[in-house]
Amino acid sequence: MTIPASNTESTGKHLLVVQASSNRGVAADSDGSLIEFPFRRRSGRPLPGDRIALDSAGALHAIAPRTNVFGRGDPRGRLKPIAANLDQVIIVIAPEPAPSRDLLHRYLAAAAIQGIQPLIVVNKTDLALPDTAPFDELEGFQELGYEVIRTCCTHGTALDCLPGRVAGKTSLMAGQSGVGKSSLLNALIPDLDLQTGALSRVTGKGTHTTTTAILHRLLDGGWLVDTPGVWEYGLWAMAFETLQQGFPEFAEYARRCRFRNCRHQDEPGCAVQAATESGDLPAFRHQAWLRLLAEQQRYRPGKR
Repeated sequence: MTIPASNTESTGKHLLVVQASSNRGVAADSDGSLIEFPFRRRSGRPLPGDRIALDSAGALHAIAPRTNVFGRGDPRGRLKPIAANLDQVIIVIAPEPAPSRDLLHRYLAAAAIQGIQPLIVVNKTDLALPDTAPFDELEGFQELGYEVIRTCCTHGTALDCLPGRVAGKTSLMAGQSGVGKSSLLNALIPDLDLQTGALSRVTGKGTHTTTTAILHRLLDGGWLVDTPGVWEYGLWAMAFETLQQGFPEFAEYARRCRFRNCRHQDEPGCAVQAATESGDLPAFRHQAWLRLLAEQQRYRPGKR
């Protein structure tokens, strides 16, 4: 069902949200024109990627049902939505600055939980890759079916098959500050400065560093959500069963566990542990699972 946001009738005109702040957003019409609109937060905050309708006064009237919502956890363990209706999440990592041990695992879990296809992009491949996680795990990720693309924007631009992977889709690009997301964005969207300038004229704000998620149009069709750079990405408080959805390669084995609520820690008859010991599941994924499970326990003390 749609979310009513006004007592005024809808104009019947459906728009795509490009950006949203505390009480105002910007949406794109079918011809690419940008329209700023107000909304009331109690009626539901729109996200980049949302399809919306405005009322006759130009305010938010309704948000179309979402297929998914991608977000991150805040310091209190609550989900903070970033964008909606995504086809894929592009996770950018680089040798410098090197990501934390579990950054990639957290992003992959968040994508899988929402049913969004992940794509791992290793940027700055002109630099030597460290012999540490997650770089020494990339081959294992590929064996599990995760796609890994290698790019470089430092000396010329080498994008591998990335342009073809974003064409016609709505993708979100995420990663640490300094991994080269801006360079990739400029390579994928040649008119990025024009789009940013047009958005700035509508909002009346400058074109400074991204502080909120912004949806950009790809020339070959499709959309790309740029997100602010982060130093770390955290998950939110969730049920054990939800976290397990973030490790889809566990599913086949988890069904064979002796106990229905097996946490795959030290329970007898755990098929996930057995698969790890036999080499059918990579040990680095099970170790990441245990660390993320421990994180969840800190969000939910006293619960198992």
